[in-house]
Amino acid sequence: MDPGRLRTWREDLRKAVASAVLDFEDRYGYPPDENVVSEPDMIAAARLGAVRPAIPADLVDVYAAVGAVDLPDVGNGFFLHRASDVAHIHESRDLWHVRGRHDADVVVFASDGGGTQYALATPAGSPVYRLPPDLVLDGIYTSEDPRFDMAAPDLSTFFDRLLQAVKTFAASSTPPSL
Repeated sequence: MDPGRLRTWREDLRKAVASAVLDFEDRYGYPPDENVVSEPDMIAAARLGAVRPAIPADLVDVYAAVGAVDLPDVGNGFFLHRASDVAHIHESRDLWHVRGRHDADVVVFASDGGGTQYALATPAGSPVYRLPPDLVLDGIYTSEDPRFDMAAPDLSTFFDRLLQAVKTFAASSTPPSL
């Protein structure tokens, strides 16, 4: 993924998040938590890059431009995990394969506040799968749940959809769906 485009995406997401929490307390009756789109952690990004070829290049590129995304107040919440956490989870093989409706080796990189995880197929780097809560045994996620599906054909599209979901939430308080 293009580094300039990723930096622009990061800044656009920051603006959308700021808009989403602008009148949050008036709408919901309590103040928002800290919603953050952080700068990259270059040491963690390098560690993630060292896990290659298991970690797709596009995901390594993302972490060279974005540290983490913590959006607990956007809909049900959305979290782009830190690069160091992605590397650790993948190396420990906590969840490395999906099967059932789909069958692929994956790397988990994000989640929402309801237990759904998002995983990128490896080593090709596409598609991005949506993994609703289900059985994980010996690092293998197994599900026939119809929500276990492709969230996006590739990482770039996934991040475009995330940005649009945050903008929609900011404009209408409609919970985002990825």
